[in-house]
Amino acid sequence: MTDGMKSGAGSDPFADDSSNNASKATETTEQDTEASPTKEANVGNEKTTSQKRSERPDSSTGPSEEDLPYIFGRSGVKEDREMIQYFLRDETEDLEAEVKHAVEQELGTDVYLTDIREALVRIGANHIDEVADELRGWGYRYREDTN
Repeated sequence: MTDGMKSGAGSDPFADDSSNNASKATETTEQDTEASPTKEANVGNEKTTSQKRSERPDSSTGPSEEDLPYIFGRSGVKEDREMIQYFLRDETEDLEAEVKHAVEQELGTDVYLTDIREALVRIGANHIDEVADELRGWGYRYREDTN
């Protein structure tokens, strides 16, 4: 008795092949957990920070976490960061996109927007006079203490 398939047509495509399904599930999970600089979510990544760190090689097998540059010593762009919500005007969002593009051109690689934003804050913190000048241009000069 036949299974309704022509001979030589190969195996039954409706048969349950658990090994094939398992490899497809693994491939999907691996693809979902790889964050790209344009997608900042670590989809499917449910491990805690301590679990991630315990899986990293110890110092006898390679460089320690302290030896690695910041972007290589983390398991995701959001690791060790607190989410801070802030609001931007349209022209500032456009400027942010231009800065991201320019930095990526300078470095020759994709850069996470989260990293760009933090770098902008840190650079701004080292240039207080320029930040104050920008705010004066927005109207804060009318509130300055003139004593």
